[in-house]
Amino acid sequence: MRVRIPIAALGLLALLARPAAAVTSHSLADHVKDGAAATAIRESYRCFETGESSEDDHTKLYWYSRGKELAMTAIGQDDGDADAHFALFANWGRWLQTDGWFKNAYHLPALRRELDRALQLNPDHPDALAAMGGLYLELPRFLGGNVAKAEPFLVRAIQLDPLAVGARLELADCYLQQRQDGARDLANTARRLAIEQGKPHFVRRADALLLEMGPTPEQAQARQ
Repeated sequence: MRVRIPIAALGLLALLARPAAAVTSHSLADHVKDGAAATAIRESYRCFETGESSEDDHTKLYWYSRGKELAMTAIGQDDGDADAHFALFANWGRWLQTDGWFKNAYHLPALRRELDRALQLNPDHPDALAAMGGLYLELPRFLGGNVAKAEPFLVRAIQLDPLAVGARLELADCYLQQRQDGARDLANTARRLAIEQGKPHFVRRADALLLEMGPTPEQAQARQ
């Protein structure tokens, strides 16, 4: 069973209007607005992204833990900053996932409150919307999972952030589970964006999804 928190967040026309050369970075830290907690939030997001790029669980846990501490500091500095609460959700959620969801399931209500708080403060926070969709998509039903509820959050996240990679992969997975059209196009676009943004872990996730979908009719015919 796959369980993951997606960080990261269908404006295809807006996406196609941008030249590929402009896509060099899509760090969460780049979008943090100046404020009392901005420095701590940016560092928390950088810890989160360092953990995401690691292949070793011990290294992941270290960076997620450090990111969680910084996010808690940020909340103390400005409890009204949506990014501070989302940074706590992202780092804490990944820490719990890496350490093992089932033995940490009792933390889920508190974790969910941080995500709810981020969306209360900023209903158009694309990464928080993508994360909410990811929760509904990836958690087992007895822990609150619901594929049908995931789709609108993910669609809205991509509308707000046309360069989102994680939300596209989650939505592709959502369509795949519901046997809807569009999953392959989403996964292919996400893979291209992940390459342009230098995010190999998302490239691997896109490849895994495309493999799960199997060959296109044209590819299957060509192999015959």
